[in-house]
Amino acid sequence: MQQQKQKFFYGWWVVLALMLVTGTSLALVVSTFNIYLNPVSEALGISKTQFALCSTIINLAVLVAAPKLGGWLQQNTRKVLLLCLFGFYAAYAAFAWVNSLAALYVVAAVFGLFSAGSTVVPTSILVNRWFVARKGLAMSIALSGSALTGMVLAKSISYFIQNQGYGVAYQTIAACSLIFSVLLIVLIIRNRPEDKGLKALGADDVDAASPNSARSHLALVTLSPQELRNKPFHWAMLVGAFLAGLVGGGIVMQLPVFLQDTFDSDSAKLSSTLLATSLGMMIFAKILLGWLYDRIGTKRATIVVTASIIATCVPFFLIHLLPNMAWQLGLVGVVCWGLGNCVGTVTPSVMASKTYGNEYYGQIYGNLHRTQYLGIGLGAPLIAKLVDLNHGSWSVVWVGASVLIVLMLAVYMYAIKASQPYRQTAPTTEQAEQRTSGLNAAAAK
Repeated sequence: MQQQKQKFFYGWWVVLALMLVTGTSLALVVSTFNIYLNPVSEALGISKTQFALCSTIINLAVLVAAPKLGGWLQQNTRKVLLLCLFGFYAAYAAFAWVNSLAALYVVAAVFGLFSAGSTVVPTSILVNRWFVARKGLAMSIALSGSALTGMVLAKSISYFIQNQGYGVAYQTIAACSLIFSVLLIVLIIRNRPEDKGLKALGADDVDAASPNSARSHLALVTLSPQELRNKPFHWAMLVGAFLAGLVGGGIVMQLPVFLQDTFDSDSAKLSSTLLATSLGMMIFAKILLGWLYDRIGTKRATIVVTASIIATCVPFFLIHLLPNMAWQLGLVGVVCWGLGNCVGTVTPSVMASKTYGNEYYGQIYGNLHRTQYLGIGLGAPLIAKLVDLNHGSWSVVWVGASVLIVLMLAVYMYAIKASQPYRQTAPTTEQAEQRTSGLNAAAAK
């Protein structure tokens, strides 16, 4: 197998392709989905709340499908990713033809099922295979695509809706995105480095490291999903992913509401400016956080993102105490949130990739992704309920988020420490597959 002495490692091309392919599908699920809220609600004669329930249905579908699709993606990532993308964009286009509330929910469920295999899960699997070193940076670059493509898609969708109707928007975006994604997968994305005659970036360092060296951060857990069931560190990883989704997902979905409630009484309409500032910071923050995970390690980088969230919550909490400094505090909050929001995306993926080896990664990450999405699905309604119970006050939200994010940090710190006895020098993809085949053959006998 040829050594990776070339100037530009091919895995970075895979990362860039994933950034566009899965970034586009993730943006259509998360950041641009509600652009259709008003036109679809008016056309079907339904309330905005009824349309908003689509997001809940999509999240529930992800909860159901993620573990199974994770296993299938592990076996043949490109093929399953292609199939999921065809289903994903077919469902997206089908939104153009729904003529009833029931049909809307059915399409949303199908859309959610296929999104589980066309967004974060395949990205995490492929990055974990192609990178041993610089894995955090690679993961964060791949996951940053939703912010970049989201800005382009938001403008495109709005243009089509205003000029040609939402039906044309659904169909055009689906067709163009599918063609673009298929081309990138066929031309660039490969299942594993061995397909290009390469090793994963940093694999030579793993080969040279002592399996029992406590100093080696390259050692990974190679236990099966069945073996992990009775391992406390694995349950800690699940709890950490849930809390990351709960806090990160809840705040990112409700932040526009908080900014509107707080600043829209101002004649300058500061809420839109502050929100745009937060979104702009998000693009660079994801890459920065990934670099930090590689540079200073998982413990310190997770502490940094935790501190960023607390640095978001504190100024937001102080706004009602210091109304004369509201916009200054708001600016500090959204700037800090630019990095803090990565807790719901980058942190769970990087933590998983720096803990579990390739052998069962698809299944394991599928379960982690499910618990993360459970947290995301509960976060937004929980925040809304807390605000209602406190007569419109957001103070309890920011206090609660600070407490929960510190709990997340504690749980992840425990998981890192408790997983050490189970870490081994990571095998190559070929070795892992040989071991899996051997285990399957033994089980068959």
